Amino acid sequence: MEDKSEFYTIFQFCLENKITIPCFCYHEKLNIAGNCRMCLVEANNVLVASCAISVSDNMIIFTKSKRISYARETILEFLLVNHPLDCPICDQGGECDLQDITLIFGGDQGRFYEKSKRSVSDFYGCSPIIKTSMNRCIHSTRCIRYLNDFSGNFFLGMLGRGGHMEIGTFIQEFLFDELSGNIIDLCPVGALTSMPFSFVSRP
Repeated sequence: MEDKSEFYTIFQFCLENKITIPCFCYHEKLNIAGNCRMCLVEANNVLVASCAISVSDNMIIFTKSKRISYARETILEFLLVNHPLDCPICDQGGECDLQDITLIFGGDQGRFYEKSKRSVSDFYGCSPIIKTSMNRCIHSTRCIRYLNDFSGNFFLGMLGRGGHMEIGTFIQEFLFDELSGNIIDLCPVGALTSMPFSFVSRP
């Protein structure tokens, strides 16, 4: 294997060689977060997040082992435990990464049966073009990283810890950012959708 450790992560190396690895938080233009764990691969007998580990010489990588398949099913199972079942009315339906990845990599049954799903409040009035449905959020942090890195604004952030963690504004304020509408396309689920497009048509 050619040494590309200074420039390429395992995820980028796989993309270059047309090997599909599912992911939610990775984006080629954003800083690496490595928090969704869907891009797990087996490198030298260890499960690692491929978007956060550099390629090195003599590295043995498996992307489709039974161990990885089981890990991906489990991650999706955890994500879907608290995800609302509102796909028929979600404007992201039909172009949702969570739908597509669950169809390909998800299991056919779940082991978790909770009486009530986790509920998160929406931050209304943050923007005239962004509609928020934060119960659908899977904490990819793409929106936070985009606003921080490209706009230089820190309107959004991670609040709380554990089961109480959510993405929101630290104080209730309007998103005075001409680039903020881009986070609608960056969101992998229907947590951030277009307000003017709401219920107009299906993708």
